[in-house]
Amino acid sequence: MKLLTIIIFVSFLSSSILAQNGPVREMPAEFKSDGCTMFPDGNYRECCIEHDKDYYFGGSLRERRASDERLYTCVKAKGGKSNKLTAAIMWMGVRVGAVSFLPTPFRWGFGNKWPRKEPKK
Repeated sequence: MKLLTIIIFVSFLSSSILAQNGPVREMPAEFKSDGCTMFPDGNYRECCIEHDKDYYFGGSLRERRASDERLYTCVKAKGGKSNKLTAAIMWMGVRVGAVSFLPTPFRWGFGNKWPRKEPKK
């Protein structure tokens, strides 16, 4: 009986009912991607567009780091002799140049007004 209770309890905790999924974000009509900003579009353009979608909404620093890592992994996975180096250069570029506190059109959270004002509590 104890074993059955433990199995049911563990099954309940690991069920998809309790899974923590983030909100599904729909891209607004005004969203535009220029592909690989300030970089030539190669066979990895779709990686850059997905990265732009993340950057449009912004979020936490952890989310930004994860987005930049996905860009790196995606570009590197496209193959080609130069894509490993290209992925590293792109990663360094977005880590240094796309910070949220600069009013650039490619910053983290570029879909939000700048400077972003926190709501009053």
